[in-house]
Amino acid sequence: MSSQAPAPTTPHPSPARAEDEPEATPFKLSAWLSTQGIVIFTIALVLFAVVFVDGFASLPNLTDVFNRAAPIGIVAAGMTFVVISGNYLDLSVVAQVATAAVVLIAVTNAVGLLPAILLAIAIALVYGLVNGVAVGVFKANAVIVTLSTTFIGLGLLRWLTGGSIYFGDSDGPIRTFGTTRIGPLPLSMVLFVVVTILLSLVFTRTNFGFMVRAYGSNREATRLAGVNTPAVVIGAFTMSALGAMLGGFVLAAFSNTAVSSMSDGYDFRALAAIIVGGTSVFGGRGSVMRTLLGVVFVSVLTNIMVLTGLGFGFQQMAIGLLIVLAVSVDALARKTRSS
Repeated sequence: MSSQAPAPTTPHPSPARAEDEPEATPFKLSAWLSTQGIVIFTIALVLFAVVFVDGFASLPNLTDVFNRAAPIGIVAAGMTFVVISGNYLDLSVVAQVATAAVVLIAVTNAVGLLPAILLAIAIALVYGLVNGVAVGVFKANAVIVTLSTTFIGLGLLRWLTGGSIYFGDSDGPIRTFGTTRIGPLPLSMVLFVVVTILLSLVFTRTNFGFMVRAYGSNREATRLAGVNTPAVVIGAFTMSALGAMLGGFVLAAFSNTAVSSMSDGYDFRALAAIIVGGTSVFGGRGSVMRTLLGVVFVSVLTNIMVLTGLGFGFQQMAIGLLIVLAVSVDALARKTRSS
């Protein structure tokens, strides 16, 4: 008996393959606003200021805006790592900025610029280590820890300095940095952009940046994957401390003076820039480059209020309202993405 092989069958094309194709993601306004809205809003705010606010587009005013934006922007760029790691914010940047500014001018006047920079770096590393160990190793609440370290740091600074104001040498390197321009741009603003680009590369092109984002997204899964999560938290707080140190340097160079109270409000101004820029306060999602746009938005908005004669109290209310709106949009976007 001979066996006959079954005739090959030709597969028939399926009339519908919708289940094999990815479904189109519906447009969600809250998700778009929390990630891409900052670009449109920043452009619109700048155009509004140029057209309707007298004096905004003048070179002296823009130079002043850039100078004032640079220290807050550098602080915000460093703090972005802490926020993306899911630790909300680093309140101790207030003490760190003031300490770096005072150390830079006081120690430079006494023994020179290089010892001042080295001492400021050492202090920044201590802040990053203390905050990171308390939060990452001992699992303490980041807000409570950094609030405590800012009180300790400011108290120590005011005790050592007696609240004195320090003035830099009128023709020294600090003053030179504060007054130098590259074309129309202040050197401080150029430094801010360079630091932001470098930190963005750290965040997007290194394993450390990936682990910060992963830890902020899902701490338990990151730990189970074998990641040294305490080291990630310590690293995030160290990046924040180094950013605060550089921000303190730029702030001191801008005015060629330093005092322990000069950085009041830097914590929430930096946080406003970070959140308005689209970084999630819940962690796991954000961008250092979008923080730059958030800084520009907050700085331009503040300048508009100054030029139109609105007082400092109104400016504080506006920044607070910005934070509330940005956090609300972020929470809504998070909810719609999970649904």
